[in-house]
Amino acid sequence: MFGQTTKLDTVFCDCAAARVITLSGNKKVGKTIAPMGAGVRNEIGTSKVRGRYVFDKEHHVAWYKLVIATNGNLIFDIIPTKASDDYDFILFKAGKKFCDSLHNFHIKPLRACISRDKEDIYGHTGLSLTAKKELVNEGVGDAYSKYITVTKGEEYYLVLDNVYEEGDGHTIQFAFVEPVKMQGIIKDEDNKPVEAEITLVDQKGDTVLTDRSNKEGVYSFIAPLKRNVNYNLNFYNEKSFSFTKAVEISDTVELKQLSLVLPKLKKGGKYSVGSINFYPGETKYLPRSIPAMMNLYKLLKKNEQLKIMIIGHSNGRDMLGEVGVINFTKDRATSIKNFLAQKGIAANRIVIDGKGDHEMLFQLPDATIKQQEMNRRVEVMVVEY
Repeated sequence: MFGQTTKLDTVFCDCAAARVITLSGNKKVGKTIAPMGAGVRNEIGTSKVRGRYVFDKEHHVAWYKLVIATNGNLIFDIIPTKASDDYDFILFKAGKKFCDSLHNFHIKPLRACISRDKEDIYGHTGLSLTAKKELVNEGVGDAYSKYITVTKGEEYYLVLDNVYEEGDGHTIQFAFVEPVKMQGIIKDEDNKPVEAEITLVDQKGDTVLTDRSNKEGVYSFIAPLKRNVNYNLNFYNEKSFSFTKAVEISDTVELKQLSLVLPKLKKGGKYSVGSINFYPGETKYLPRSIPAMMNLYKLLKKNEQLKIMIIGHSNGRDMLGEVGVINFTKDRATSIKNFLAQKGIAANRIVIDGKGDHEMLFQLPDATIKQQEMNRRVEVMVVEY
């Protein structure tokens, strides 16, 4: 049986035929076919749009008309299918008869990035909350331009240009973000400050930013959080037990001042790692659990005398029964042990156990969906240190 091929989205190479994208929340467009030339009209190259922040000519372009259906801070990521492709872009705010006006009037780009592609980020470009420049000219430079604040009812035109022959298509991921200030103090159980590495990751497990607390255990940074996206905030210190907290924009009041305890490693100590969670009814861990698992790996690698027990938990037993759910949660613990073993941690340093549904954090049927996810977890006990 042959695999099914995914049909790629068509791109449109002229302003007047731009693909209309309505943005009311986070949205993914593509993957697309490769843009094929400059279209019927080489609009940028023949228009009165001139300067350091435009294409000298159109090579292989794709036009998009963005219709804004909500208020907020808009960002987007342009992701080349082929990492070696060099995608540039220009963003215009649209007025009446924009495409005709492009040929007859001087229209300044609102945002642009025509710098050389960066291989270390696989050619990605776009708008971000942390970028400082509105316009990035040609040559070696920033990969992203500054976000824009949009209002419902506005329209924008986005034109992409892949400068290379034999190029491939692209994906665009649009999102609305908020700058959230996260700050707090990290201490141990003796109320002494802890210097820790802090990593914020999204639900795919991708790192959004990294930071550190200072010698007084204090940290403070601005995090770009997307609407309706869950994140994990990871805290790691090589002599303390690591901890991960799940966060989202709705938690911002709590995150304005988040103080926590990273307990010292000690034999017999039982620790919640915070957010190593699993898909419902499966022993497969969620992608955003990986940074917390990496913290556990680093802890074991740094402390060679450390031996642990990984304890699996469930969110109810369903049809498995008493013995079945115990074995099932042992399998969840084993999946984490296997991850650590693949990283080089000796199997004799890790034992596993399962508690089934006997130690749920939140009882059914009253638990919310988020609370049920928190029930599907592992905990760690220090066996030897």
